[in-house]
Amino acid sequence: MIVKERTKPLTLFKLDSLLERMPLNLPKKPDILSDRAKFNAGFNGEKSLDYHLTDLPQENYYIFHDLRLPRDKTKTLYFQLDSLIITPHYCLIIEVKNLIGNLYFDHQFNQVIRTRNGIEEAFPDPIIQVEFQASCFKEWLSSHKFC
Repeated sequence: MIVKERTKPLTLFKLDSLLERMPLNLPKKPDILSDRAKFNAGFNGEKSLDYHLTDLPQENYYIFHDLRLPRDKTKTLYFQLDSLIITPHYCLIIEVKNLIGNLYFDHQFNQVIRTRNGIEEAFPDPIIQVEFQASCFKEWLSSHKFC
């Protein structure tokens, strides 16, 4: 059962609004279009995951999308999960990446290198990101007396 639906990110709303209002010949427009394309690709990747999650039995799975939880008691630091699936036996954190091209996971430098059309581009290692999220989530569960 989906407990928290996925919604369009606020950043996409802001970029769309900005693009509607800016002059056609503004020098920064290509940069803003590029940022919008990246955020939109990420959102589309997350939505494509949702299709596959619909096959899970409704009674045993609780799905939370776009979850933002506090990391501290003062609620000044937060961590974000693309999707969290809770079952009677485990919790599963899903971090979605929507990258096109050939990917090489470089564990020595904690990065992913994408090669696309002969161009290499480095990204932070998503495995480290999920390990950090799992650590934060375990602390959150503990602070709320779940374990």
